[in-house]
Parts: sequence; C-alpha cells; structure tokens
Amino acid sequence: MLRKDLYTEYAVREHLKDAMALCERHRDYVSRDMLLAQLRDTEEDHAYWLEQQIGLIDKIGLPNYLQSQSQ
Repeated sequence: MLRKDLYTEYAVREHLKDAMALCERHRDYVSRDMLLAQLRDTEEDHAYWLEQQIGLIDKIGLPNYLQSQSQ
C-alpha cells in the first residue's frame, strides 16, 4: 500500500511540474506559485515520509515495522 501511494505521489509530482510549465507558457505566475506550493508539500512531506517508511520496512522487515506502528 505504501509503495502504491508513493507511485501516486510521483505521478502527482510529474503532473504538477507539467501544469507549472503550462502556467509559465501562459505567464500565469500566480497559479504557478500555487502549484509550486503543492509540489513542495508533495516532495517534502508525503513522498519523503513514504520513502522513509518503505526504507524502514526494507531494513527491519514487515513484521517488526507493523509491531512498531501499533505502539
């Protein structure tokens, strides 16, 4: 589930970048800045957290990860 969510975050990131490029072509810098804020939230918060959780699962194993989440 975490991996699927991460792939979705990556897809959202690409769509946001495409939308920002479109805004720049049309000189809509207000919308571009709004999309940039969303992009930063996606990259810095959601994707980063998911990458960290997946890395943790890879290091300690799924059973230990699940046990640590239930406390």
